[in-house]
Amino acid sequence: MLDVHIITGANRHLYQRELDEHHQIRHRIYIEELRWPGLTPRSDDREYDQFDTNDTVYLLGLEAGRVVGGLRLMPTTGPHLIGDVFSRFAEQKGVPRAPDIAEWTRIFVVPERREEHTGSKIGSTVIASMIDYGLREGLSGISVLMNTFWLPKFLKYGWRVRPLGMPDVHEGEWLVAVLIDVTPEALAGIRHDRGLEHRSALVQRGPVRPFIPGASHVPAVA
Repeated sequence: MLDVHIITGANRHLYQRELDEHHQIRHRIYIEELRWPGLTPRSDDREYDQFDTNDTVYLLGLEAGRVVGGLRLMPTTGPHLIGDVFSRFAEQKGVPRAPDIAEWTRIFVVPERREEHTGSKIGSTVIASMIDYGLREGLSGISVLMNTFWLPKFLKYGWRVRPLGMPDVHEGEWLVAVLIDVTPEALAGIRHDRGLEHRSALVQRGPVRPFIPGASHVPAVA
C-alpha cells in the first residue's frame, strides 16, 4: 500500500534516509533520464537546486519503506520557480504570491513503477495527496509550470485550472504556467477519474509545521 508522507522542516530529521533516496532518484530522472537543460551531473549523484530549503514541503510516496514517487511544494511568498526563474510564463495574470498559494515542482515516479498508456497510479496518488494536503493546510491554490500535455488531464479531473500566461516553448518543450484551485471537488475528481481509494493516503510523523505561518493545524481530509 502506498502512503504519502508529509515532510517539512519540523520533521525532516525523521526522514534523512528517505530524503537522500529522493534526491538520488531526482538525479536519475531529471539529469540522467530527461537531461533537463541547466542541470549538470553531480559527483554525489544527487539533484538539488536553490528551492530545496527548510521551507520546502516534500510529499514522498513510500511503499514498503522505499521511495517510489513524490513532489515538492514551496511557499510563493519567497523564492520559487515561476516567480524567480520563469516569470515570463505569468505575464498576463502575474505571478501568484500569497501565504495560501503553494508552488508545485519536481514530481516523479521511479521508472520501474510507471504504467504504459494509463499513467501511473503512484503518480495519481501523489497528486491527489497534494490536493488533500492543500485542503488540510487551508490552501486556496497551487501554481505550477508544466508541459501543456498535463492540461487536458487536469480538466478531465474537473479541476479549475487558470493559465497565468500564454503557452510558450522552452528548450524544445511547450510549457504553460497555471493556478489550480484547491477544493474538495478537485480531490474527489481525481480520485474518481483515476480509480483511487476514497481515503487519505497522507501520513504525518513527528512535529507539525503548518504551511501557512501562524495557521492552526486542521485534520487531514479523507
